[in-house]
Amino acid sequence: MFYGGEPTLRTDLPEIIRSARENGYRRIKLLTNARAFSNIQVLQDIINAGCYLFEIEMWGSNPSLHDHLTGVSGSFWETMKGLENLAGHPHEKFVSARVHLCNENYPDIENAVATALNFGVNRVILSVQDGILPFQSAMPHIKNAINISIFNRTWILTQFVPFCVMQGLEQHVSEIYGGLDTIYEKTFVKHKYCVECIYNELCGGLESKHLEQSGRMEFSPVKATKYLQDIRKLYE
Repeated sequence: MFYGGEPTLRTDLPEIIRSARENGYRRIKLLTNARAFSNIQVLQDIINAGCYLFEIEMWGSNPSLHDHLTGVSGSFWETMKGLENLAGHPHEKFVSARVHLCNENYPDIENAVATALNFGVNRVILSVQDGILPFQSAMPHIKNAINISIFNRTWILTQFVPFCVMQGLEQHVSEIYGGLDTIYEKTFVKHKYCVECIYNELCGGLESKHLEQSGRMEFSPVKATKYLQDIRKLYE
């Protein structure tokens, strides 16, 4: 997986990808904001080098919000053009939309997911990138976004959302499938009541900043669920 920073800023990225392919790597993924793909030739060079897995970062469904959070004017439309070029490219590929969640954009999450789905993405990831995201306020939007994706027959996962706030949607917790290994620098902790939760052995807990901010006010141990056995099987 190539990530940064922004890996497409490297002019030698196609050569690096080609080298990885020549050294036996069969699955090569690029995590990118896709702004560079607004130039179709850049995308073509990446695909020609042997990269067919893409994870596109989004911060909102409109230029006002997206550009505010990226700090770059015009970045929204460049990312949208990059997604358009990816969708229209004939080579077989897999495209994920990584929709970042923070305190400023969670009310827009349904619109952001719908925007990504308009480009025919193969998967959506809702990734919490804010240690002070108010889960009690954000969860109705997250659940709506999950249902929108399901309705459109597109697999959707959450990242860094604890099991206890995902009741009924636990199968969409990405940590079931890949653990807590992540490219992001985060420290996970649990509060003392987590030992009472049936998901304690599966859940990595909360980002330490979030627990410091909210204590345990937003989180209650799960005592029972009909999904536990199925989730254990997925985890194992």
